[in-house]
Amino acid sequence: MFIDLPLGGGQAERFREPGGPWQQWLQDAPHTQAGRDPTPANVSLIRRLCAFVDECAQAR
Repeated sequence: MFIDLPLGGGQAERFREPGGPWQQWLQDAPHTQAGRDPTPANVSLIRRLCAFVDECAQAR
């Protein structure tokens, strides 16, 4: 999702279809809350981590 959003390729959508791999993983993963998709929070975290790495790389 993180890479797909800026590129706009829609490649991640096939994994997010109802009953698809992402939904199955959410159902089976012990750390996820039922009925709540963590994708927005995960994408936000990845963006912040990438921004942090970019800042550190520029400081060198």
